[in-house]
Amino acid sequence: MQDYRDLNVNDNIEDNNSNEDSTDKSQNAIKDRSNGIILIFFFLSLCLILFVVITYFKISTPRKLPTIVSSKKEISQRGTIYSNDGFNLASSKKLYKVSVMKKSIDPDKMDLFIRLFSIYSGMDENYVADKLNGNGNIILSYKVSPKTALNLKQLNQKLIKYGIFRSYEENGRVMPKFGLSIEISGESRDYLYKDLIEPILGYTNKLETDGFTKPKGIKGVEKFYDSTLESKQDGLYRGNRDIGFNIILSKDATLKQKIDGQNIVLTISLKLQKKIESILDEAAKDLESREIAVGIMDSNTGKILALASNQRFDPKNISANDYSKLNPSFVETSFEPGSIMKPVIYALLLEKRLVTPHEIFNVYNGVYKLGKYTIRDSIKQQYASAENIIVLSSNVGMVQMAQRLDDRTYYNGLKAFGFSFPTNVDLPYEKDGLIPSQSTLKSYVYKGSVSYGYGMRVTFLQMLRAYAVFANGGYLVTPYLRDYTLSQHNKKININKPDSKIEILSVYTADTMQNTLIKTVEDGTAKKTKVDGIIVGGKTGTARIADKGRYSDKYIGSFFGFAKDEKSNYTIGVVVFESSAKSSYYASQTATPIAKEVIEILIQEGYLKPENQNLNKIISIK
Repeated sequence: MQDYRDLNVNDNIEDNNSNEDSTDKSQNAIKDRSNGIILIFFFLSLCLILFVVITYFKISTPRKLPTIVSSKKEISQRGTIYSNDGFNLASSKKLYKVSVMKKSIDPDKMDLFIRLFSIYSGMDENYVADKLNGNGNIILSYKVSPKTALNLKQLNQKLIKYGIFRSYEENGRVMPKFGLSIEISGESRDYLYKDLIEPILGYTNKLETDGFTKPKGIKGVEKFYDSTLESKQDGLYRGNRDIGFNIILSKDATLKQKIDGQNIVLTISLKLQKKIESILDEAAKDLESREIAVGIMDSNTGKILALASNQRFDPKNISANDYSKLNPSFVETSFEPGSIMKPVIYALLLEKRLVTPHEIFNVYNGVYKLGKYTIRDSIKQQYASAENIIVLSSNVGMVQMAQRLDDRTYYNGLKAFGFSFPTNVDLPYEKDGLIPSQSTLKSYVYKGSVSYGYGMRVTFLQMLRAYAVFANGGYLVTPYLRDYTLSQHNKKININKPDSKIEILSVYTADTMQNTLIKTVEDGTAKKTKVDGIIVGGKTGTARIADKGRYSDKYIGSFFGFAKDEKSNYTIGVVVFESSAKSSYYASQTATPIAKEVIEILIQEGYLKPENQNLNKIISIK
């Protein structure tokens, strides 16, 4: 039998062991709670430190808030060219660039995008589809008009609304819906009447400035007045914006006003010019010639009413076939004038009192030996007065009369009439023409050949103003094409006041010449220019064209003269360049009928009034 005391001892031992286990567990629990508290404290401390650091940087670093300052650039434009009767001949409009990020178009809706874009832009669907074969940001057009740009902006809103554009992922980033990008790319030059007033009006080329395409004058009026027409300063608006992204025009805003180019108004009437060009287009159908040119100028002021050619081009669509038409023959082509030079030499003789109108010359039945050359007249006569030598256009008579001029008088006289000098008309690239040197004019042969228009070269406008001298009392005027300039506020500035006239002939000589030229129209070689009720005077000329040192079978037929009534006085020139010997080539057949039609149009348009006021006699020209 076991002693009960042993049992108690064992129980006590077990109780002690149990108490020790409980104590260990309690201590471990306390230790675990302490560690947890320490960890929590450490974590909170770390968070506090991070908060303090972040707060510090937030305070010390400038906040990147959405900007409240905005800027806007306004592109200035080239000035407009107007006709004298108020028509817009050349003007500028903004061009827009349209682009799209291809990835932003839902591939399942690509065909729909192409169809809609084609409808709104006016571009061919195949063209748009071909453009979209590329990748990235695709430029669909650089030449979108303002109206089309507005349509595309409306389209863009619809495309976004109906989910044709989408966001997409690129390099791990989600890219927002881009839509169409529509922004100004430059400026386009428009010519509303296409080839009218060409090549005088001229054309422009594109010049890129600060990322924008702007036009620059290359030929004609566009070139001569390029510095007047070109845009002066783009506008810039910079300042705080409202919630609608509109710039608030406060005192702190930066405002740089846009300054467009100035507008100019020409002396040429579009209506008159168009009718003259129609005459030339019709005449060109019957005449085998390279070009027909007509000029009308106020004899007293030099104001040009019309400069017309049948060789014209559309400045908006110049092709290789137009290259020969780009240069105005009025100033850039010189030619041997032929018999239209005779009145000039005759005037020099009259001015120096070296001949009188009624002095008689032996003209040898129209055949005369000049050095090794034989000179012939188309009209055979034995004798002719000095005046009739002009009226009937005798080469033989002119050769003899011209010998009375000494070399110095001859040379200075040609220069006094403006030959070998530019007229200073407001067109670029004007040629000087060519006259023999003073020493060359000592030659008997050269004195003779120049007297009937060979051995020298003139331009159309040089001859036009030379004939104005006979019509205006003996004064050399400067022809001009710009009437005045318009400011941005449409006020007339820089009004063209004709330069002081240069008197080169006495009243006696000018009046005598005027009467001789009137007689040439009444009874001589220019009869076909006669118009009832209008005072018409002038001279014809037919000159053979030299080619590679020899005279060819091509001719220049011309008429220069004047038409006047009681109030108005106009100098008129007609030149038919390079008529073929196989067809009509004499000036009386080519140039004079055109001159008569021009005078009749001047009557129809109210520039001239026949003395008898019987307008029913005037041929109606459509």
